[in-house]
Amino acid sequence: MPLNSVIREKRKEAGLTQEEMADYLGVSAPAVSKWEKGSTSPDITLLPALARLLKIDINTLLCFDTEPDKEEVSQICNEIMDVIHKKGFETGFLLTMEKIREYPTCGHFVHTAAVLLDGAMLMTAMSPGDKMKYSSQIMSLYEQAAKYGDEQTRRQANFMLASYYTRMGETNKAQKLLDLLPEQSAIDKRPLLAEILITQGKTEKAGELLERRLLMAVQEIQVLLMKLSDIALKEGHSQDTTKISERSAKLAELFCLQEYDTYVAPLQTAIDQKNVSGSITLLNSMLTSLIHLGELDNSFLYRHIPMPRQTKDIRKKMIKVILSELEDSDKYSYLYSNEEFGELIKRFQSV
Repeated sequence: MPLNSVIREKRKEAGLTQEEMADYLGVSAPAVSKWEKGSTSPDITLLPALARLLKIDINTLLCFDTEPDKEEVSQICNEIMDVIHKKGFETGFLLTMEKIREYPTCGHFVHTAAVLLDGAMLMTAMSPGDKMKYSSQIMSLYEQAAKYGDEQTRRQANFMLASYYTRMGETNKAQKLLDLLPEQSAIDKRPLLAEILITQGKTEKAGELLERRLLMAVQEIQVLLMKLSDIALKEGHSQDTTKISERSAKLAELFCLQEYDTYVAPLQTAIDQKNVSGSITLLNSMLTSLIHLGELDNSFLYRHIPMPRQTKDIRKKMIKVILSELEDSDKYSYLYSNEEFGELIKRFQSV
């Protein structure tokens, strides 16, 4: 609760008017009114007397002992996402850091905010330098969350840090963090919850619960297949790499993922093999599919999952991010001298 709200509520609980409080503290009634509106704050020398008058300690007055509950965390994060959408990532990032300074020891909030920024950064085209700067600060937030969060938050934050270290090639640090995590996760209670919801006639909620689990499982399998494809390539089994990527594409089609998802694994294989013509063909198909990006809830498998309706904005952002990656990442350098690749970049920049 902000300082102005504490002053207002505790004054009312004490049965004092603004004028009476002003008299006790030797200030004007308009000054007290401004405190309660949040436009100004009491002078630091008045805080002890103000706390005694309101019959609370300094910590309570300054909100040192209070943390946002889950509903408040959700409200703050919605506000941040709205700012990012309307004013850009930088403004949203600064707002996030401002909010975290208010609740620096609330591990759940710090972790939730870090995950939010992580996701928003993926959807924002930025230079490698900016991405490195923000990634470093987001990693610090995960460390902060791991320090102050409960057991579940610590595990989640350490997992995210391990993911960062793995991408950075610092595998020893990643391994140490992963060693802190339990070998087996908790029993998945969602199928049982869905069964209970079905018996209660709440089929919409049950459907959404199971569909989200199915979608997550398919995406997890896609990641595993891409890792296996990478191993096959490193071991010199290029034919196995191609077969695995083909199965990944079929899996995406079988489980009604976006057309975009059917190109991810084959493209990764083409990139690993530095297959110029194959890479350009797949990139063209992938980017074209984003122009016609549909809604998952049009599928019979995911019709209970509410989907965001800003499809046009999402696809533009995804195309912009992919183009930025194509131009900045060294892994695409084998394409830079190809004229057809340059034409592809120009064509989709105008979308």
